[in-house]
Amino acid sequence: MIEFTHHFGSIYLLPIYSVFLVVLLEKQLKFADKYHPLTFAKLIAERLVYKVHNRNPGNPIQQLTAGCLAPIVLLTPLMLLLGVLIYLSEYPIFFDSLLLFIAIRFQPVVNTVKKVELSLRRNKKTLAKQQLQSLVLRQTTLLSPFGIAKASIESLMLRFAIQYCTVILLYLIGGGIVALSYRLLFEFSHCWNTKQAKFNYFGQPVRLALQLVQWIPVRVAVLCFILGQNIIRGFGALRNGSALICSRYFLLHLQGAALGIELGGPIYYSASKSRLAKCGGSRVVMLDDINRTIHGLKKARWVFLTLCFILSLMLSIGK
Repeated sequence: MIEFTHHFGSIYLLPIYSVFLVVLLEKQLKFADKYHPLTFAKLIAERLVYKVHNRNPGNPIQQLTAGCLAPIVLLTPLMLLLGVLIYLSEYPIFFDSLLLFIAIRFQPVVNTVKKVELSLRRNKKTLAKQQLQSLVLRQTTLLSPFGIAKASIESLMLRFAIQYCTVILLYLIGGGIVALSYRLLFEFSHCWNTKQAKFNYFGQPVRLALQLVQWIPVRVAVLCFILGQNIIRGFGALRNGSALICSRYFLLHLQGAALGIELGGPIYYSASKSRLAKCGGSRVVMLDDINRTIHGLKKARWVFLTLCFILSLMLSIGK
């Protein structure tokens, strides 16, 4: 028993302890968007694409090449500098934790969705659309209150998996530099999103890289959500073989089924309409489902962190 307790003080558990600390701090500390490093990174990405993409927008090969080189040019100098700083530091775990704090940034998403719900309850549909637009790329001007609620739920679910769980898993595997690099690529993908026709080629390299990295974390996040929400309905949705085709559909289908609500459907991006398959449960989304989703994600968060702690403890015992 003493030997087992000794493992809780193992140096190998420092990363998971720092994760718990950062999660608590990120939830409590407010950081204005305009002063956050990620906002600055997005601004640089937008300026770069203005310089590079507009020179020859009609050449697919040139755009694919530029799309491969752009993230390398933006990330390499910064990551080399941070790597040297952490290597020379006496307490590298402090700087790793700081990078995780910068990279994780999920609570503002939850707060924005709560504001959207409050605006809908007060029948301020225009304000709700404006608040939602800061989270999604889709066109919100044509959305009904039902559509606003559904888009908010989908955005929250997707961001929990690819912006929260993925960042933490990458931090535990490769440290703060890997987590921050991924998060910056995620922000770049929003600036160069392939759902916009002009970035169809330029944004492809980053999109494919992110899809590869997110494949396992998305499925871990979905597992944690349905364990906390409804195991039977969640796993029952796996009977639909098409759910395994892509990560986005997999996530929305299983989590929507666990909540018993219908997600997916047509989405407007600028002037174009994307017909996405409907998925999840059979009931249409209602306003109260936003709160149900938030509470479901709170449970999923602690299931996920508990799972990470158990795996970290097992690995430390093995060492």
